[in-house]
Amino acid sequence: MATVIACGERLSIDRVEALHEQILAALSSVESIEIDASKVQYADTAGLQLLLALQHSLQSSGKGLYWQGASDAVTDCAALLGLNTLLQLSQPQE
Repeated sequence: MATVIACGERLSIDRVEALHEQILAALSSVESIEIDASKVQYADTAGLQLLLALQHSLQSSGKGLYWQGASDAVTDCAALLGLNTLLQLSQPQE
């Protein structure tokens, strides 16, 4: 069973602590986590770092991270940081 974590409109340093708490609560009881970042209008390095750490943690425990949706803000920021492949995000459309 997957748990969906909704990122809201900001995937940024000011939201990392709250998202981290949601993720920690979900980690012990699920086989996978789905990230809904479809409504994100602003993303920064801290937000993507949290998701990268989550992905690493899930993979090392045999669990999965899946995207329910990712906005252009997320894919664009990930592309600038060179994280699209690591986060398994598609490249933004030109």
